[in-house]
Parts: sequence; C-alpha cells; structure tokens
Amino acid sequence: MKNKTATVAEKVMMLRASSVFSEVSDAGLSSLAQIAILRDYEAGESLFYQEEKAGGFFILVSGELTVFRAGMDGRQQILHVFEEAGDVCGEVPVFEGSTYPAAADATRASRVIYLPRADFLAVTRNHPEILLEMLAMLSKRLRRFVGLIDDLSLKDVLTRLARFLLAQADEAGKDTFALSMAKGGLASRLGTIAETVSRTFRKLQQAGLIAVDGRSIRILRRDRLEAVAEGEETL
Repeated sequence: MKNKTATVAEKVMMLRASSVFSEVSDAGLSSLAQIAILRDYEAGESLFYQEEKAGGFFILVSGELTVFRAGMDGRQQILHVFEEAGDVCGEVPVFEGSTYPAAADATRASRVIYLPRADFLAVTRNHPEILLEMLAMLSKRLRRFVGLIDDLSLKDVLTRLARFLLAQADEAGKDTFALSMAKGGLASRLGTIAETVSRTFRKLQQAGLIAVDGRSIRILRRDRLEAVAEGEETL
C-alpha cells in the first residue's frame, strides 16, 4: 500500500464520482477531500482483515475490491465485489466504532480514497446531508444481503449457479459471456467449494442448458435455466 499525493480539487472529483456523495454540497465535498487519503494497493494486497479495528472506510477510484468472510474451516464466502468507481467499502463498522466483520483484498491493482473515522464524523457534524446519503446506500445494501442470505440458506448450489449465470448474461447483454472470476472465486461467491461448482457446471452442460469453453459460457436454453434458478426445475 502506498499513499499518493493529490490536490483537494482532484479528490473532490473522485468523491463526486460516488453516487453516495453526488448530492452532497460543494462545501461538504471540499471538507471530505481535505481529510481524504489517496492510496494505491497492488493485486492481492489486503485493505483490512476480519475482526480488525475499523479505523476508516474506502471509496474505490479504480481497480477491484473483494470483500469476504472466512469460516473456521478455512472456507471463504465472498460477500461483495466492488468494481465501479465510487463504490464504498468497509463503512458499517465505522459508525459502530467496532471491528470489520469481513476482510477486503484488492483483486486487481486498485486506487482508493481512505476516509479516517474520527475525521469523517467531525465533517458530518457540519454536513449532516452526508449521513443521509450514506443511510440510503446502507438500506440498499441491506436488501442485497437479505437476498444473499436467502440464497445461501434456502437454495441449493444448482439454483445459485443458475441465478449467477443469468445475472452475468444480463450484465453482458447477451447469452454468450466470459465468467468474471475463476471457479475458485465463484465457489466462494456461491458459498461452496470448487469441486461442487465443477460438478454443477457439468450437470448444466449434460442437460443441454449451457455450453462451457474455459471461462466462456453460452446459455443454450434460457427458459430452462430460468426455471432452475427459480427452483421450478431440478436436474
């Protein structure tokens, strides 16, 4: 990790790229920029560790961050992948004054803005609109985590994988696309192990729902894959 030099004006532009701060006043953004620290992380570097005391939070400028939680058995569950400029990472425990409940790594070389907790809270006393914007973001994120819990507790790996593939296709805008991560990372995302993911891919292929060539996926029967994703069809 390396701290980088940037002007207040440059940091204001980076902060404004975040939807969380897009409606914040110029004065509020300027105050945030004055306390913001610009940092570069290499691929594989950790931003913070699970149960580490939360000293601040991060705004992604460029690159990709993966937030995950590790279990006692060593398995990892990916909670979120941040890859859009302006994404906010590690903010919840900052308000509690507690520890990070998960860990975060830079999946690729990444540049972030770091906002120290004490300085950030001091700024928000004069600019409470910042807290209202963050509250809206946290509410949306809570809804997403409710969906994740529903997937992990109520749906099997086949259903979870079908939902993931459909989401990837929708994001790509077509039914032929490249997986955004290796199967090991996908296994963590789905809350299982790589061997189970490989077996489930084979099951979808053998049923004629998808074709796989390395990381390239082609959906052959979207109607049936959607039925699997909704739990209406088993293989």
